[in-house]
Amino acid sequence: LSASMYDPDEAENTDPAREKIITGVIMVLSMVIAVGLFILLPYGAANFLSARLGNSNLLVIIEGILRLAIFLIYIRAITAMKDIRRLYQYHGAEHKCINCLESGLPLTVENARKSTRLHKRCGSSFTMFVMLVSIILFFFIRTDSHLMRIVLRILLIPVISGISYEIIRLAGTTDNPVIQLISKPGLWMQLMTTGEPDDDMLRVGIASVEAVFDWRSYLEREFSLSKETLTEGQAEA
Repeated sequence: LSASMYDPDEAENTDPAREKIITGVIMVLSMVIAVGLFILLPYGAANFLSARLGNSNLLVIIEGILRLAIFLIYIRAITAMKDIRRLYQYHGAEHKCINCLESGLPLTVENARKSTRLHKRCGSSFTMFVMLVSIILFFFIRTDSHLMRIVLRILLIPVISGISYEIIRLAGTTDNPVIQLISKPGLWMQLMTTGEPDDDMLRVGIASVEAVFDWRSYLEREFSLSKETLTEGQAEA
């Protein structure tokens, strides 16, 4: 949305102090909305339902299911926006470029096109792990205080994020069948958060990688590709 509203002339005349204030307000509002939508709403609804069912053990499970449902509905809803669908295509292009390199192939449009748009270390998978880890963690962390439950859900976000990060990092470096099975939900979510890019989008992805990473040295070092092969890849890219 910010990119679609960008105006170069307006950007040149923007007051830095005013820009900082606006950015700060947006960040605060975003945090408030996120806490309300993904913490308070699922917790409140789950607490109501578990009380009606007479089983407090169901609280965390119902809360996790509701949080996941809200997130999936949100993702699905914004996909209806044309700009978001285009953004997801660029997201897919990014994944294809990285998967191309991690498969030991020179980074060309043709090679990237053949690569999958799903990636084990994607932020979408990370988000899914955060939700799953939170369900497990809060199943064992119990307190009778509603206020303390909410406070713990906020304070333990860094811990949950850290655990989720380690899982997703491990998923990208091992072929262990258990880890690969755990990774499936995150990959399924990427079917919603990525799209098949066109060749121009792949070229943008390649240019982005070129700007920050020496992929030729990486392929030469990790996959022992010859300089001739890499030169051919450079010519096509």
